[in-house]
Amino acid sequence: MSNPPYGDQPGVPGGQPGQPGQPGGYGNNPSGAEPGGFPGGSPGGNPGGNPAGGYGGQPGQPGGYGQPGGYGEAASKYGTDPYAPGSYGGPVAEPKKYSLLKTLTLVSLAIYVLSSLPGLFLSDEATRQEMITGMEQQGMTATEAAEAADLFGGLLTGFIWVSLLVGIGLYLLVFFGLKKNKNWARITGIVFAILGILFTLIGVIGADPLTLVLALAHVGIAAYWLVLAFSTEVKSYLAQFRR
Repeated sequence: MSNPPYGDQPGVPGGQPGQPGQPGGYGNNPSGAEPGGFPGGSPGGNPGGNPAGGYGGQPGQPGGYGQPGGYGEAASKYGTDPYAPGSYGGPVAEPKKYSLLKTLTLVSLAIYVLSSLPGLFLSDEATRQEMITGMEQQGMTATEAAEAADLFGGLLTGFIWVSLLVGIGLYLLVFFGLKKNKNWARITGIVFAILGILFTLIGVIGADPLTLVLALAHVGIAAYWLVLAFSTEVKSYLAQFRR
């Protein structure tokens, strides 16, 4: 004797009585449709299928994956432009002013060396004779005055050599610091440029024409170097390397 379909059994002793008005128990609707008249369990009369609009859609509304504004759309769902790599926080390209700043550092170095050469290799005999005359007036003999003048001239030449080598070292320090995009090199160069302008203007008093031309050229380049060093493009470019 076969058992009747599940849900069509008569009341079982001790069990729950069947609910009136619900024949056939679970899954045995005569027409194969769910209560409410939706064949195949799909609202909207779509037998055995999903509602219109694909997975997760609502009746009569296009939706789900691939719908406008959904997943895979180029535009952001928050209304902003889509992310473009490199558009935010990317490296800033080296501006022309920064390249010119490095070039002017070397040009200023060349002028500095040229302005030091006369004091190293061109002896000023007139200045030496003035020193000898002054020492003789203070009671020195001619021989003593000449020796003192030569000693003083040697010390002056040594001082010029030391100053020249120190200056070249400082120029190279700033230049190679700028090549490595170090902001401390820009600040160091600013300090040296300001001091150089001040001392050069003081030193041109009574200078010969050649020294005067070189001094004015040095001052002009140093001033333009300062303008470039304080420019927004240079500061913004170096700022990215301090992050």
